[in-house]
Amino acid sequence: MNATETKSRLDIISETMKEAVADAIETHRRMGRSIVVMENGQIKHIKARDLKPRALPGDEAEDE
Repeated sequence: MNATETKSRLDIISETMKEAVADAIETHRRMGRSIVVMENGQIKHIKARDLKPRALPGDEAEDE
């Protein structure tokens, strides 16, 4: 495996993890649950109403 293959695999893993986190955050928002994040070394609670809405993978099917 060369450096290019490793980088592209790591990019795929990174993108997949970002999508999973974004989906989890949207699920919390829809359920009205806050999330906890660390920002500048401080723990911060973000209320569901303050989270930006985002489409989930199955949402397109609901529109039909």
